[in-house]
Amino acid sequence: SPAYVAACRSRFDPHMDTAISTEPTAGGSSSRDGYTPESGPAGSRGIGRREVAGLLVACMLGASMVATVWPAVPTWLPATAAWGAFSLLWPGLGAQQRIQTLVFFALGLVALWWGREHGATVQIESVLGRNQLILSMLASVSLLRLLSPSDTKADGQLPGGIGAYVRSMLGVHGFASVINISALILMADRLAHTASLRMQQALLLSRAFSAVAFYSPFIGGVALALAYTPGSNPLGLVLSGLPLAMAGLLLLYWYARSGRVDDLENFRGYPIHFESLRLPVVLALTVMGGALVTDEISVLSLITVLTPLVVCGALVARGGLAGLRHAMTVYVTRRLPEMGGELALFLGAGVLASGLVAAVAGLDGWTPVTEFGALQASGLLLMFIVFSLICIHPVVIVSVVAPLLISIESDPTLVAIAFAMGWGLGCAVNPMSGTNLILNTRYGVSNWAVAYSNIGFSGTLYLFAIVLLHLYEFGIG
Repeated sequence: SPAYVAACRSRFDPHMDTAISTEPTAGGSSSRDGYTPESGPAGSRGIGRREVAGLLVACMLGASMVATVWPAVPTWLPATAAWGAFSLLWPGLGAQQRIQTLVFFALGLVALWWGREHGATVQIESVLGRNQLILSMLASVSLLRLLSPSDTKADGQLPGGIGAYVRSMLGVHGFASVINISALILMADRLAHTASLRMQQALLLSRAFSAVAFYSPFIGGVALALAYTPGSNPLGLVLSGLPLAMAGLLLLYWYARSGRVDDLENFRGYPIHFESLRLPVVLALTVMGGALVTDEISVLSLITVLTPLVVCGALVARGGLAGLRHAMTVYVTRRLPEMGGELALFLGAGVLASGLVAAVAGLDGWTPVTEFGALQASGLLLMFIVFSLICIHPVVIVSVVAPLLISIESDPTLVAIAFAMGWGLGCAVNPMSGTNLILNTRYGVSNWAVAYSNIGFSGTLYLFAIVLLHLYEFGIG
């Protein structure tokens, strides 16, 4: 029963007393709409709208897992569950996100109509399920929230100085490379427990987290980049993005050493112990091993299938079958209903992308460029940064550019690398990115101040990214 679940919460997650959002999206709400699992919406008892949405997301994830090993599962099944959950969670979205989603839908539908009028073939299943696998992967990765780091207790003095700065930087980056935006929230919650989150802390979290998007397939931007570039090599993307991420961390360290971090001696950081990274490392190695063993299953599908297996095994080892049952109840009723933002972003982007694919098909082969190399990729990165400064989400750039490159000769891995790099650079400077909005709506830090303070950070990394893109092209050539 809901009351029994509430009584068991503190045994499995020290953060259960606070409803939080893990939306890596541009929205105006953190999905904290007064809901509590005990009362349900509007104070009613029993299963409410959000719990049903959580069950539907769980069905989407389960159907995707089965479909990975049994292709006979119809593609419309997980897609239907995703849209059902989205419709139930729609009332909890902020006005900004609703407007953005409606714009995506409107533009996508107009493009679909135009493309069909000009001879393009439109498949409803493809329109509704274009980004469903990405959503299943994000739902799968959110299971890792049930295995919160053991060192997040609120008692005790936070460590200070440059050592705390470096450990916090490496900690949020390391955890986020596997558990996504949840890592930023867990650490920011701890830092803000006794005092308001300071600007320097917020900047460190925003920058260290954004750098993960250069390479980690557990991040929505990288997953989208791989999904929209058939034939791309995930390992090539990781190997190209890692140097840029390392450059970002070295740049943050240089900021601290060169006096660009105010009042560094009094900087309070996250008391992380790196043995807490053991399970994320095991999961990452398991996925990499699976990718080497089979070429028939994509990296996204491997993450979707292997993450629940690893997490459930860890939960059984920690608390037995009873612990697993309780933790999964929390996952379905509390964690999955927090995915309203992701559902809105990726379902809306899927409709937009499907429309643009149909529209491009009706252009009789016209494209704005005739080739796509390192030079064009460098220009695309600049587009990501410039458009992000005026609050256009990177998912829009990916959705617009990907269909335009279908008919030209290009290296899909180079395109995926450019998309991933652009996502990270753009989200850092976008006031409406999910990272910066969470820092604002949850911790009271100005998302505009964080975004524009990151211009120098993204600008410096942009120059290094250009070098990496040309090195990649030279190496392939």
